[in-house]
Amino acid sequence: MLEVPRTVKTDMSERLLQEARQVAPGGVQGDGRWYEPFPLFVKRAQGSRIWDVDGNEYLDYHASHGPAVLGYNDAQVRAAVVDTLDHEGVLFGAPHPKEFELAKLLAELIPCAEMTALCGGGGSDATYNAIRVARAYTGRRKVLKFEGGYHGWHDYLAVSTRPEVSKAGPPWEPLPIPASAGSPTEITDQVVVAPFNDETAVERIVERERAELAAIIVEPVCHSAGCLILKDGFLKFLRQLCDRHGVVLIFDEVITGFRHHIGGVQAIVGVTPDLAAFGKAMANGYALCALSGRRELMSLFSPEGPVLLSGTYMGHLLGVTAALATTRILADGAIHARLWRLGARVRDAVNETIEHLGLDAHCEAFGSVWCLYFTRRVENYRDAVGDAAMQAKNRAFQTTLLNAGIFIPPRYHNRAFISAAHTDEEIDRTIRVVRQFLTDHQAALR
Repeated sequence: MLEVPRTVKTDMSERLLQEARQVAPGGVQGDGRWYEPFPLFVKRAQGSRIWDVDGNEYLDYHASHGPAVLGYNDAQVRAAVVDTLDHEGVLFGAPHPKEFELAKLLAELIPCAEMTALCGGGGSDATYNAIRVARAYTGRRKVLKFEGGYHGWHDYLAVSTRPEVSKAGPPWEPLPIPASAGSPTEITDQVVVAPFNDETAVERIVERERAELAAIIVEPVCHSAGCLILKDGFLKFLRQLCDRHGVVLIFDEVITGFRHHIGGVQAIVGVTPDLAAFGKAMANGYALCALSGRRELMSLFSPEGPVLLSGTYMGHLLGVTAALATTRILADGAIHARLWRLGARVRDAVNETIEHLGLDAHCEAFGSVWCLYFTRRVENYRDAVGDAAMQAKNRAFQTTLLNAGIFIPPRYHNRAFISAAHTDEEIDRTIRVVRQFLTDHQAALR
C-alpha cells in the first residue's frame, strides 16, 4: 500500500497528547479532533493560516470543520464582538434585541425561514429539535436518514454515520448501525437508512415506512462524505415524496448554509424544505446554530406550543452578534462568487492532471469545498469510504500536504474548505503540491 511518512517536526504535539490523556479521554475534546498517528495541537489561527505548538505554520483547509468561511478571526466580526463585550455584555439568559434582529434577517434571506429558533451550541442542537418537532407535528416516530450522513451526536440521528460496510447490509437497503455504544436499541430502531442518489430504493423504503415516517433529513450536499453531490433532481424528488406522504423534509445545512450561499443550498437549487438546521459558517467560528422553518411547525415550540424548546445558551449574545456581522459581510454575494471560482479552479486543475496521467481518481467541488477521491465514481457513502487501499492513499495524500505545510483534516475523506482569506497565490501553491503528489505516485494511483 502507498505510504508517506510524516516528516514535519511535531514532538511537542505528541508530548502534549500523552500528558492530556491523563485528564481527557484520548487526550482530546471529542472524536472529531483525533486522527492517526496523533493530532496536532494548534496554538494560533489567523486568516488562512494555523500554527501548531511546535511552531509550524500551515496553509489551512480545515476551517474548524467548516465555520471559518471568512477566514480565522476575521477583523470585522471580531470588532463587532469586542464592541458588544464593551457595551452590552456576554450572556443575558433573557430576550435581547439582537436575537430578534437576526431572526428577522434570516426570514428575509432563507427560503424556508418563516420562523427561527437560535440554539445555543453546535448543529446537534438544531437537528435534535428538528426531529422532536417533526414527530410532534406528524404524530409519527420514525426518521429516514442517508447512509454516511452526519447530523450530530445525539441518538436520534447518530446512526450509520460511518458504518463498517461489511456489516451494513446491502447497498440498496442499508441496515441502521448505531454510531455509539450506549445508544438504546429502541431509539436506533426508529431510524431508517437509505442510500444517496437512488430514487428507486428511497421510494420503496418510504412506501414501506410511510405510516410511521415523521421526517426525512438530508444534507443537500453531503460534506460528511467529503463533497458528495446529489444528482440533479434528487432533492426535488425528496420534496415531492414528502408532500405525497405527509412527511417533514429537513435540510441539514449546518455545513452548507452561509458557506455556499447566504440562503443555503435550498436557495441555489430552488427546493424549499419544511425545516433547516444551520450553524458553523453562520457565525464564522462563534458558537451558534439555528433551526429555521415553516411557521406551522415552528409555532409548535414552547412557549407558544407543546414542544419543549429551552437552553441557557439559546440566542447567545456573542454568537448572535457574530452571526449578524458575518451575514452582512456575505450578503451581497461577492465573497461567495469568488469562493465558487476558487473551488472550481482547484477541481479543474487537479482533474486535468488526473486525466493527463490516467489515474483512478477525481476531484469534486461544490462552492468553496473540494475533495480528492481516489476512485472515479462517488454517488454514495460506500463509494466515498472505499476500501483499505483507498484509505491508505488518503493518508498518504494528507501526510504529503502536511509535510508541504498544508493542513486538511486527516479523516476518511480529503475534504478541504476554502475561505475568503485564501489568496490566489495560496490556491496556486496548493494545486502545485497536489499535482506533484499525483505525478510522484502515479503508478500506485492507476
